[in-house]
Amino acid sequence: MQLIIDTTLPEIAAHLHTLRTRLGGDLTEPMSAVAALLENSSRKRFETQTDPDGQAWAPLAEATQKIKGKKGSLGRGILTDEGLMRRITSHATADMAMAGTGQPYAVYHQLGTKKMPARPIFGLSAEDKDDIRDALTDWLDTIWSDT
Repeated sequence: MQLIIDTTLPEIAAHLHTLRTRLGGDLTEPMSAVAALLENSSRKRFETQTDPDGQAWAPLAEATQKIKGKKGSLGRGILTDEGLMRRITSHATADMAMAGTGQPYAVYHQLGTKKMPARPIFGLSAEDKDDIRDALTDWLDTIWSDT
């Protein structure tokens, strides 16, 4: 199962489209920088145990705490048992940047279920948006200074 969170930044998307047209094409370089930012931000959420809006993840249910205690993973964090979901990767193309994990159960943590609250890992925080704007601005400055 794949979960796709499609977030566009309209104020940036229009500028990137114009820039891509004027430059004749490939925005893989700045999209790679954006993808790296998304990857790092998603990884950081395991440390802060917060969602993209900065809200703390819901605490573990008592039954889950007991299971994690028996496995010796209680002290590793809310969404960390063996650490597989922490294997965040990123990818970029000429017009897309993404970060994710190959763990199929991540979707249940991201969205929640009837019996489990959502604990979002992926999404854009206000800081992410600022960092993306800064990365694109730096890239543009480099492009303009090279011409």
